[in-house]
Amino acid sequence: MAYAIFNGKIINENEAVLGLDDKAFFFDFAVYSSLKVIQGKIFFSEYHVDRLLESAKLINLGHSFSKEDILKMLNRVIEKNRLNDAFLRVVLVGDADKNKVAKIFVLPLTGVHYYPNKFYSKGVKVITYNGERRFPTAKTMDLLLSFLAMRKAEEENAIEALLVDHEGNVREGTRSNFFAIKGDTLITPPKDKILEGITKKIIFDLCKDKFEIVEEDISLSNLKNYEEFFITSTLFNVLPINRIDDVVVDSSFPKTKLIQKKFKEYYSKEVLGK
Repeated sequence: MAYAIFNGKIINENEAVLGLDDKAFFFDFAVYSSLKVIQGKIFFSEYHVDRLLESAKLINLGHSFSKEDILKMLNRVIEKNRLNDAFLRVVLVGDADKNKVAKIFVLPLTGVHYYPNKFYSKGVKVITYNGERRFPTAKTMDLLLSFLAMRKAEEENAIEALLVDHEGNVREGTRSNFFAIKGDTLITPPKDKILEGITKKIIFDLCKDKFEIVEEDISLSNLKNYEEFFITSTLFNVLPINRIDDVVVDSSFPKTKLIQKKFKEYYSKEVLGK
């Protein structure tokens, strides 16, 4: 039996439920985060909790939980379930009427999924999907767009769907950040138009001595002007793209692989302690 947390208390996982009459959940007045656990340690837990709290602030979701409270809940779920390699999900559900008494759940998910090595050496296929999230900088439970986009990606045997806004610019994946490379310049969409991932922040720090980093729109119609593309996330790490819709990327991804190497070294040191 797996254990979860509800408002700081350990419960059986099957007790972590909300009724259909919960107004806040019905109206998606909720934020969440998914965290990776490797060898019993959470992948940059403070970054994730900071983003969860910032997301709540952005949609004016009132609550009484501190950063320290949530970090303790995360570790209690790991200890109670004796988790080694797994994912955790934190869901903070608002109070739709008075905006005071929010609910928080911490749940263990299935084990960590690892993609084949060939994905990281040869790249993956992604598709594009028209649509933009209503609160782009907040990680909310308004997930229908992402669900529909990913369903389309799966139908086309693609690993991810990139969301394209009303101006024809690629913003982000349904569960990842998007990057393009041209020369020694690393380009990513403006931060006020996307949800900034934890891996993206780390990549910025690791690459500032090797690349000029530019935040600007990446037009879908101009993809052939770039040399390499990749996506990042807690799930993917750094994953090169070999095809976007019908645009084939003719590259062995030398610069993306340099970034992969830097991230792997950082990950081994900071997360695994090697």
